[in-house]
Amino acid sequence: MAKKIENIYKSYLNGSINRVDLDTLLLYFEKAGDDELNALTSFAIEDFEADQVEESFAAHIPVIRQRLENKLNEFKKQPIRLRYRKSWWAAASILFVAGLATWFYAKQSPKHSDVIAPSEPILYVKDRSGKEIAILPKTDSIWTVGDIAFSRIDSQTVKVIAVGKNPSLQTIYTPNSDFRLVLEDGSKITMNAASTLRFQLPFTPAKREVSLEGEGYFEVAHDVRRPFTVNAGAAKIEVLGTVFNVRNYASDGRVTTSLMSGRIALSKSGTSERIVLRPGETAVTDQKGIHIENLAPKQAVAWTVGYFDYRDQSLRVILSDMSRWYGVDVDTITLPTDQSIYMKVRKNIPLQEMLNLLNEASGLNFQLNNKKITLKATHKK
Repeated sequence: MAKKIENIYKSYLNGSINRVDLDTLLLYFEKAGDDELNALTSFAIEDFEADQVEESFAAHIPVIRQRLENKLNEFKKQPIRLRYRKSWWAAASILFVAGLATWFYAKQSPKHSDVIAPSEPILYVKDRSGKEIAILPKTDSIWTVGDIAFSRIDSQTVKVIAVGKNPSLQTIYTPNSDFRLVLEDGSKITMNAASTLRFQLPFTPAKREVSLEGEGYFEVAHDVRRPFTVNAGAAKIEVLGTVFNVRNYASDGRVTTSLMSGRIALSKSGTSERIVLRPGETAVTDQKGIHIENLAPKQAVAWTVGYFDYRDQSLRVILSDMSRWYGVDVDTITLPTDQSIYMKVRKNIPLQEMLNLLNEASGLNFQLNNKKITLKATHKK
């Protein structure tokens, strides 16, 4: 395989190809023999392996290789006029319809733009009367709400301290940003966008208990005398000291629990069903019960290090995440239900850039109008 084609193909894989190079690549696809096509797919596989793709994703590579070769063969059989009239769509189809679109923006930084960008991290607390109090991004500042003090450590971290002896129920939520709490026992909870936590402080001598709506990454301080319990919809997670992620968004219709380290017991409310998770396992709690799912914990917690990471994910879930993160509405009525997306991008890019990447990965045409994401009826040409 010529070095020029290798470089052009690499620019195609990372999404930076231009129209001239794309035409060159299409001509190569038309003339290439089986050995050359095999060399091309092997190059793609080596490129993904160099990026240390997770094992769960790497398992798809043999299937992707075969689909890629099949797609190229189908493309070569089309009449020349049809091929070039749809050349841009066809090139995207070679990989994207096969279900392979991984975008790494490792050095991407926020850009000044007129389009919608991620929100500034703000945490809200409700007092006993239901009044909302904003914990603003002022480092080394302290807010007191009833018997609880909130000390801002940095732009996205707040320490929660009980200043009274009587347990006080706290409701804390973050609308469109990540936020990290440090509790009085040393446990740390990172909240994803549109997430709410409820708990009483100080914790009792017998237990530590919180309720979660949305998504949270928990680093629980070890305390054998006081188990830590997370109530998330129908799921109940009991731990002594461990690291795990819980996703409990109503739009998902299920609760997903991923264990990084330690051990947790997971049960379903109103039933006797109970399982123990081991590190590296993910469990889903839904109407059918509790079952183990093939989701790498590293993928589940990508949001905590600034990424959206989707592997074989539905458009409905992806767009719901975008809605929460960017604070916009989404029309989900016309979404395809049988399409899976592979995509990894930084969360700090403007919404329009995110939509452009999703359009390339899906072959669809999502647009933003009046703070609402809608799907145009026709495919991109």
